[in-house]
Amino acid sequence: MATRLSRGLGVFTIVLLSILFTTTALSNSPPQFHHNPQQYYPTTTDDSDLQVHLAQRDKAFSASVVNYYEELLGDMNFTIHARGLEAAILSSDDVGRFCVGMSSNPTRVQIFRDRTNCDDNQWTTLYVFTAYKKKDEHYARRPICAGRDDSPDRSMLFTGRTACTIDGWSNDFSFYESGCAQGGAKDDGCNYELTIIWEAFEPHRMMLYPHYDGRQHGWQEAYSLTYKSRWRPATVSEVKLLKPHLPTHSTLHKRTDIHPPYDLATFRCAQALIRLWNHTRVSNSTPRTVRGDIDPQFGIDARRNGFTPLTGAAFLRLHYNKYGGATAVDVMVGSYVRACATLPYDTNLSVSGVRLALQESLRSGRPVPVVPRDDHEAGDVLIGMIDDSVVVFGGTAVFSMV
Repeated sequence: MATRLSRGLGVFTIVLLSILFTTTALSNSPPQFHHNPQQYYPTTTDDSDLQVHLAQRDKAFSASVVNYYEELLGDMNFTIHARGLEAAILSSDDVGRFCVGMSSNPTRVQIFRDRTNCDDNQWTTLYVFTAYKKKDEHYARRPICAGRDDSPDRSMLFTGRTACTIDGWSNDFSFYESGCAQGGAKDDGCNYELTIIWEAFEPHRMMLYPHYDGRQHGWQEAYSLTYKSRWRPATVSEVKLLKPHLPTHSTLHKRTDIHPPYDLATFRCAQALIRLWNHTRVSNSTPRTVRGDIDPQFGIDARRNGFTPLTGAAFLRLHYNKYGGATAVDVMVGSYVRACATLPYDTNLSVSGVRLALQESLRSGRPVPVVPRDDHEAGDVLIGMIDDSVVVFGGTAVFSMV
């Protein structure tokens, strides 16, 4: 099993690198699904390994861990300064969550907006991603519409459109790709997620799952999609790894005073700080603070995206409020914490996973605790909690036998 997965993922990595600079740039003719599926033969997309992986989850056990954490926080919960006129937090209002659910016979997906869990009726949650719900000239310019069809129920994504009444599909909703392009050119500071969209026929359907090697299971490559961040639900064994760390993390969270950004300039400044974090690993050898104004790319972002006056008071703060075996990475703009991820002290973690945790903290206005999965010594797979979900960030093989 492991050999077959690694071989397939190796091929997938080559394909991913070859398309990275050609499919994420904005163009007048964005990639699309095939518009004439009748010319294709039936395809079978069964995947027993993926079905087994989904069956390993225990929703009741995950819920018990969330309740345990809430009890630890008690009445001394962390403060969210977003009341009155500040209630419309841009990070929550403009960036939304989209849940991808999978069903079988045939294998297919449906996308549900504004949901973190789509376990309902015939659907099982594959993963969740965040993307812009509104057009942003700097960070999200390309629209994507989600089409719906029935017999069987399923979704299809069409790029470059805000409505997708096309080829028999009915329009469901639209969002904007959080791509790696700035004004049509690839941004060297980009760290967004990228996934291949796979399609099959009779019925015309798609698979949307990061790092999934669809060729092994009968899918055809359609195009690639970029977005802000993604996670999948944790399995039982992964949830158990998080629980012992929650007491120390909850203590840090009680002391965390988050002021989510409520204006666009502060929001973009915080985003640029998260993208600025480029250390290979997060450990006790990393500087206590990383100032934004000493990095050339940060200055470019500030001038381009309209937050230059904030650069003098924008920095990432590490190893602050250390308690027990945990510490924090804070995104600081204007002397306030705008996002926070808590993590084990003196531990090497994947910086990409920490970025994802910080992005979700920025969106939700709440600290995000993360710990490494113990079978990954390099720290490239992190287990964390986003609001009321225990989730997993990172990992080349998002489905595996654990």
